Amino acid sequence: MGLAPLHTWLPDAHSESPSAVSALLSGALLNCAFLSILRAYQVLAAAGCAAFAQDLLVLLGLVSMGVAAVFIVGQPDYKRMLAYSSVEHVGILALGVGLGGVGAFGAMLLAVNHSLTKAMLFLVAGNLLAAYGTKSCREIRGVLGVFPFSAGLWLAGFLAITGSPPFGTFLSEFTVLKAALDGGHTVAAVLYLGFLGVIFVGMAGVFLQMAQGMAAPPATGRRARETALSVLPPTALGLAVMGMGIWIPAPLLDLLHRAAKALGGF
Repeated sequence: MGLAPLHTWLPDAHSESPSAVSALLSGALLNCAFLSILRAYQVLAAAGCAAFAQDLLVLLGLVSMGVAAVFIVGQPDYKRMLAYSSVEHVGILALGVGLGGVGAFGAMLLAVNHSLTKAMLFLVAGNLLAAYGTKSCREIRGVLGVFPFSAGLWLAGFLAITGSPPFGTFLSEFTVLKAALDGGHTVAAVLYLGFLGVIFVGMAGVFLQMAQGMAAPPATGRRARETALSVLPPTALGLAVMGMGIWIPAPLLDLLHRAAKALGGF
């Protein structure tokens, strides 16, 4: 799943994989691992060890967010930055389930939103890598002037992945925060907000510098223009994440509530 301290494979795999594969790894594989952990959690709960399992998930979740915050700040590789963002989000998933109550619902909702958002960002990262031939954040500037659609999606993805409204990730992360406050977990809530703030600042510095600045043509010359196939899939994913922040379809909402109840939440 990529929970710290067993997270080290994740940045290596995501940064070296083709972008479409990275989208699948982050959007689908992590959720499969999350399901395995939830099954183990249900076994522990049935054995009367729910409190132990919840405390462990809260600890692993906060440690994962802390590790992600450390490595995101000053990260020179934008694909590795996205990978560490996944470490952050799996930490929030574990934290939500560990807090229980409405936090379980927030974790289920975040699992859906993270899959959509991270798939979108890795596809856009593939556009940038194909055009510029580099994963270095410092070598890409002024994308808004060269590839405006990809740059717009890049910035929208940044707002979505950092939990900014009106995207569905904001609703998910706010729900987890509410669970921490409702349960009296003040220290966890403070650490949670602190890590989210550090990660937002760290990612903002990179994303904004890549999108803005003096526009320069790609050094590789591999792509002279944006094609419909390169921008339509991430656009559809981005619209889906934004829609999830405004309205959750009733069938999906029912599934999320049922999943939360299966974990002892609501």
